Amino acid sequence: MSFPNTRLTLIQRLAQGAQDADWHEFMDDYWGPVCRFAQWKGKLSHEDAEDIASQVFEAFLKNRLLERWTEVRSARLRTLMCAVVRNVISNRARVNVAREKVLLEHGGMLDRYLDFAEVEASETPVDQVDEFYAAWVDDLLHSLLDELLIEYNGSGKGDYFRVLYGRLCEQLTLPEIAAALRIKLATAENYLRHMRQTLSNRLQSMVRMHVLRYSPPDCVDDEFSQEWSQLGEFLQRRGGVEEIVRRLYSTNDFATRAFQRAKYSQ
Repeated sequence: MSFPNTRLTLIQRLAQGAQDADWHEFMDDYWGPVCRFAQWKGKLSHEDAEDIASQVFEAFLKNRLLERWTEVRSARLRTLMCAVVRNVISNRARVNVAREKVLLEHGGMLDRYLDFAEVEASETPVDQVDEFYAAWVDDLLHSLLDELLIEYNGSGKGDYFRVLYGRLCEQLTLPEIAAALRIKLATAENYLRHMRQTLSNRLQSMVRMHVLRYSPPDCVDDEFSQEWSQLGEFLQRRGGVEEIVRRLYSTNDFATRAFQRAKYSQ
């Protein structure tokens, strides 16, 4: 599949002076992964992780990091994101330690950021790059399932999603799900098969769209091939999409209130 190359990619628009809508799109893509990674890396509360995320995006804007990244792509964008999050967390820790002393000695505000002029993404530890990637995948699946929930409930096909929910999250057998929903076993089997295929297709589509937003037009096909291959290897190591969904649900990481609208009571 080829992509149109008649417009600037999102990353090019961001680097060349983006509109607010472009920055909102960038934040929609990476706010969730940054918060998840910051919570893990800094052992932070959700509120503190969101504060870190706001500082990360402010650093990208103020320090023109995307413009510099597009000029010399020495690392993947996710690796750069990971490096900036690590810097912000480290700066935050130093600020907290030094805050009282600085306020006493200078009576002013401590600078929010230290030096972002030399963010060395290539020096980011591999294990932390992997953790940021895992946060990105978690957020991707979170968004996908929320999207499917709204779509299927809105189109009168809520039972399709309820079958998926029951099988993956409550780990019920198909006969138990069919009985709870008052549908035939064969119908439950068809719904589950449909939803599994839909998950795979939509996930592939989301990865394609992500690549399209951030890759130069002449690199899109190669970038997508690499991204899809990397995702497949990652999912295989983590037990597959369904195992990750189970983990997200079991750790209440899924916007649980919305997800539980898929339960069996109509």
